[in-house]
Amino acid sequence: MRRLALVFGLLAPPAFAQSPRDAIFPSDASCYLRHYSAGHLASHPQQNVAEIALGPEPATFDAPVLGLRLALYRRGSNTRYEGRAACENTGGALSCQLEGDGGWFTLWPKADGTLRLEVGRGGLTFEAADFLEVSGISGDDRVFVLPRVPADSCP
Repeated sequence: MRRLALVFGLLAPPAFAQSPRDAIFPSDASCYLRHYSAGHLASHPQQNVAEIALGPEPATFDAPVLGLRLALYRRGSNTRYEGRAACENTGGALSCQLEGDGGWFTLWPKADGTLRLEVGRGGLTFEAADFLEVSGISGDDRVFVLPRVPADSCP
């Protein structure tokens, strides 16, 4: 009987393990931002996103479903495209859906403190003065690695 308890004790996850949500957004001031340099964009001609930022909606920080703000700038444009997403823990990641059927993306915490954002196969759609579509199946806008930055950099 003791062996069985020991085996189940070894299989149980440690109580101190963080959920993906807690690892990615330890506070409502957590923010991730990546600005791509002209050199990077020149070497990635199929990348349309020149800047991407992501941060939590402070009002939803303690809610079961986390609200996030996502902002992007397209290459060669000063137009800011924004979306709001609802995110939940799924395995080792956060699964997020943009409002208004704008698409899905997944957030993966990385060991180095950065965040990996993977666009869903259906892509993402944003509306401002015009539309921005980020493909989930082609081009260089399918995966973004974003470093954590100070909160005042958030969308």
